[in-house]
Amino acid sequence: MQPATAEEMLGLRDGRPFDSYGEKVIPEQVHEILTRLESDNSRLFKETVLTINEDHKQLKRVLKAALDPYTQYYQRKIPVAERSCEATTKTLDWALDQLIPLTKREYTGNAAIEHLTKILVSLTDENAEVIKRVVTKDLKCGVSVKTVNKVFGKNFIDTYPCMLASAMNKKNFEAIKYPALVQTKMDGMRCNIIIDKEGAVDVRSRNGKQIMLDGHFDNFVKAVFYKSATLANLDNFHGAVLDGELLVLDENESFLLDRKTGNGILNKAVKGTITPEETERVRMECWDMIPLEDFKAGVCKIPYFDRLAVLDERMKATYNIQEKQLVGILPITPVDNYDQAELLFNQALAKGEEGVIVKNGDSPWENKRSKYQVKMKAELEADLLVEEVNFGTGKYEHLVGSLSCTSADGKVTVNVGSGLSDEQRKMPFKDFIGKIVSVKYNEKIKDKATGNWSLFLPIFQELRLDKTEADNVK
Repeated sequence: MQPATAEEMLGLRDGRPFDSYGEKVIPEQVHEILTRLESDNSRLFKETVLTINEDHKQLKRVLKAALDPYTQYYQRKIPVAERSCEATTKTLDWALDQLIPLTKREYTGNAAIEHLTKILVSLTDENAEVIKRVVTKDLKCGVSVKTVNKVFGKNFIDTYPCMLASAMNKKNFEAIKYPALVQTKMDGMRCNIIIDKEGAVDVRSRNGKQIMLDGHFDNFVKAVFYKSATLANLDNFHGAVLDGELLVLDENESFLLDRKTGNGILNKAVKGTITPEETERVRMECWDMIPLEDFKAGVCKIPYFDRLAVLDERMKATYNIQEKQLVGILPITPVDNYDQAELLFNQALAKGEEGVIVKNGDSPWENKRSKYQVKMKAELEADLLVEEVNFGTGKYEHLVGSLSCTSADGKVTVNVGSGLSDEQRKMPFKDFIGKIVSVKYNEKIKDKATGNWSLFLPIFQELRLDKTEADNVK
């Protein structure tokens, strides 16, 4: 028996939805559509639901409000909103209009909380739930920017820029020109610190999610760009982006925590639950600075060593006036050939580091996987989408046994159970389904019986709450 198609699951006829009496049915409430999207994790199912609602203006507005990476509402927690039935007279469109002042920071602190509370108490339960999901930038239905843009158009929602390094192989090293630059590959959480021309500072994940650190970096970053001798005339400043990695110090601030522990704390910042004490221990290792306009455009043609020179000059001026160096510049070692790069790579591994990145000094910044940067790693790693959760056996009966994961293109499927802690196995299945997980493995393999691609010796590393898109496994 053939499995049901997405149209059959939705009760569609010739691409249109019908009920049991043959009458056309299109959900009118955004909350109903989100609930339907949440009910099935199939990409085809979600695309079909969005397609039959492609003319739903209110849904489109909600999708943009929640998924646009440059729209933030700056709310750490959703306030408890108690209301009377008489107060639920406002529409969802009205509520979306009322969120605009939060994006512009016209309300901050308690005033922002009060403003959001007034919005929520004026809505039905269903519309209030939609607004909560918009404000937290999580629609909780497994729909990504990539999926939405596939249905509504390539540029319907802006994608958040990110430059990635190429994988380590002979072909990719052909683009490296010597002398080249080598930097340690940091093992934390990728982030951007963005400062706009008005001086507002944001910390974002590689997908544009806000990392809520309660202004931890604000004064330091403002000092870098607003108080340096090279930037006396602020009229010439148009904003900038620091690209790097977040790391966390131990409780005595004497050494860096391992990735699993440190990113566990940083995931709290993504969820908005990090404590002030934990926030104080967060640091950033920075390896690039990009003008904000170029960052949004997706390309910066200023050569890398020139971008670094400006960053280094401004950092040094800041270090003299700041008590704590919250942001550091990742050290660079020049190499004249591949053998020297490989020697530094082996030295990094001996120190317990993840590896190194080899870069061309004259390379541009690009919103893609750059051929001018190559990462050298001992272990392979991929970020995959959790499609299903499988029950365990023995001591893990009725708990999480393994995660059924797929690559972004769906060509690689693998069950991952090793590496899950007892605490993670006790988590609700819904906390994994539709989320991105980091998996280490030895090699990509093909199943001789099925011809499908999988991973050899996959080991779960962590939930990637800072990511919404899986990788393709090369």
